[in-house]
Amino acid sequence: MAGLLSDFDPSGLNGESLLAMMSGCERIVAAAHAAQVKAMAEFTRIRPPTAGRRFGEFVADEIAVELSLGRRVAENRVAQAVELTTRVPAVLAALQTGVVDLYRAKVITDATYRLDDTTATRVATHVIDRVRGRNASQVRDLVRRAVLRCDPDGGQRRNERARTDRSVVLTPLDDGMAELTALLPAEQATAVYQRIDTLARGSRVPGDQRGADARRADVFVGLLMGRREPGAAKPGGVRPLVHVTVAASTLAGADSEPAVLDGYGPISAAFARAIAADPTGTWKRLVTDPTDGSLIEHSRNTYRPPAALDDHVRARDRTCRFPGCQHSAQRTDLDHTVP
Repeated sequence: MAGLLSDFDPSGLNGESLLAMMSGCERIVAAAHAAQVKAMAEFTRIRPPTAGRRFGEFVADEIAVELSLGRRVAENRVAQAVELTTRVPAVLAALQTGVVDLYRAKVITDATYRLDDTTATRVATHVIDRVRGRNASQVRDLVRRAVLRCDPDGGQRRNERARTDRSVVLTPLDDGMAELTALLPAEQATAVYQRIDTLARGSRVPGDQRGADARRADVFVGLLMGRREPGAAKPGGVRPLVHVTVAASTLAGADSEPAVLDGYGPISAAFARAIAADPTGTWKRLVTDPTDGSLIEHSRNTYRPPAALDDHVRARDRTCRFPGCQHSAQRTDLDHTVP
């Protein structure tokens, strides 16, 4: 197979044939990864842990040398192989047939590691039937929602534990740059980003050649260092907008359906109720038809949608409607999908 692929000549093929070839190659790569996963799992089985060494430690050392991987990467690959072959075989089957690639399979297993056997199998089986054609970000949202539906109480416990791991990390990079990363509770990170974004949007002055990301970076530094960008609003006068979409029944405690935190994705019902309890927050009530989801009692007589319809469409879609785009609907244009 490797020989056949190495002799492949794409010249002379039209666009559709080239796209089909790309898809075929993805399926071949996925099948090869599935075979490698099974080999890793079997290698782990015949190399049991020894006294004083944790599961898979020597296995990871040998695989790291053979595949020229870092030890941590090898350990992660071994853990994924064991997860795929034991607790979530449905994901392995999807990898073998090219429904998912190794990265999207990892998105699923990253979520199932912390679940008990029964819940992990339920989540994987639920997700794998809906994963075809979705990119990694969409799969991650799908998995989060499935985990919260299958284990709503566990989701709250995991959230409480995860909050203890919040941190700020400085990582040196090349060319005189560095990366400053903050691991924060989702509602705090979303609020901070919204505040930075709002200030950055108001900081552009005539002749400013900076891109949006550069303006956000400059505003971020200015906030922490006590400086203000030219043209930007005073930080104290800007309130971040944190959008949470949640069913009224969930908010009232009648059920535990996942909610959605805009810019982040699915969150647990308990998490949404905690955000709702913030006395500084403001809620908009959008009443929709339970049958088709349409907004009840709004006018369609003008081209420009009324504010209620604008709110409804953004809350309903949550992200940009372009296939695979996860950009927040709160920061995209409102337009027709059908002219």
